[in-house]
Amino acid sequence: MDNQARSVPAGLGWLEHHVMAWEPEAMSSASYVVEVGHQGVREVEEGLRKFKELELDGHEIGRQNFYLPSLGARLQRASHEVHQGRGFVIIRGIDSQQYSVEDNAMIYLGIAAYIGDQRGFQDKKGNMLTHITASKDWKTPPELRHGIHTTTSLDWHCDSGVEILALHVRSLAEHGGDTYIASSVTIVKELEMLYPHVIQALQEAAWPIQISGNPVPRYILAPLLHIDPQNERIILSVDPGRLGVHPSSQRTDGTSSIPPLSPTQLDALRILNQTASKHRLRLDTKAGDMVFINNFTHLHARDAYSDPGQGQGRHLVRLYLRNTALSSPVPEPMRVPWVAAFGPRKGEGRYPVVPALEYTAPRYTAGSAAWPLEDNDDVNGDGTA
Repeated sequence: MDNQARSVPAGLGWLEHHVMAWEPEAMSSASYVVEVGHQGVREVEEGLRKFKELELDGHEIGRQNFYLPSLGARLQRASHEVHQGRGFVIIRGIDSQQYSVEDNAMIYLGIAAYIGDQRGFQDKKGNMLTHITASKDWKTPPELRHGIHTTTSLDWHCDSGVEILALHVRSLAEHGGDTYIASSVTIVKELEMLYPHVIQALQEAAWPIQISGNPVPRYILAPLLHIDPQNERIILSVDPGRLGVHPSSQRTDGTSSIPPLSPTQLDALRILNQTASKHRLRLDTKAGDMVFINNFTHLHARDAYSDPGQGQGRHLVRLYLRNTALSSPVPEPMRVPWVAAFGPRKGEGRYPVVPALEYTAPRYTAGSAAWPLEDNDDVNGDGTA
């Protein structure tokens, strides 16, 4: 049978009409951008002023003390769009250049509180904010930094265990640095039609995923794809930098305690990457935008970029979120990285508002940095781990 004539198998027919099964050519920026408007800006500034009067710490920001009378309702609808609609939104219209770095962080946290009420740890030190940039002040060579702290491209991935990926665009690159997303539902729909063996491989609990701390062994075997036909739900959690052997896990004789990916798994990743690229959407981001992506149902990637001028250069601030009212349970085989981000914790976390002046090279430089391999690794580029 001609591949183009095939249809989704009957048991997965719901993929055809799934609200997140969008195609990039059907998307315009007007469909996913929420303009806050002049009234929204006034509400944000008033909310910031009143919060600061309370003399609370930044981690205490929430809907209850960062009140946005009319904008708040629009942001809550945006949260439903992230969870039950197309799966992503951009909040636009707040000029970050008009505020201090401290105020920018509070505004970001205040708006994000309407999208998700729980923030996730991004490393074992409890950092809640990560600065994604390649600061011109850093002397550490790019090849010794984590990928997010370089100007190189980033392949298709999602941040391990994260429900909502939030990005505050402080400034854009002079050239390149575009962010792309692809619907995992659309990807799975095509894989089911054309490459059913890839679907089978992704669902097998046989993928060696590197984990943090000092456990023995240093990995778990888990699936990358969960399909729940009853609830018409898909979770695709793929971070190639976490899969299989990495130089940091190798012994002196060149062997590793972590098994390598099989030929079948390598082929599945190749086809997955190829399919994501086919259905990619370039996000039309502008400085000041706040991007919220359903990380369980979308992959994202980044172009390489350059900032040869005297400006700050590309600078995004990352935040991990979940909405306790709208979230669904995470399948047990996929809970390890989720627990690292959103499970039981000590303390309220740390909120660095700027990148560090000096960059400490991490031992481990692959992966999304959702949770570092070594307890003493610096994965944030802010001098903390």
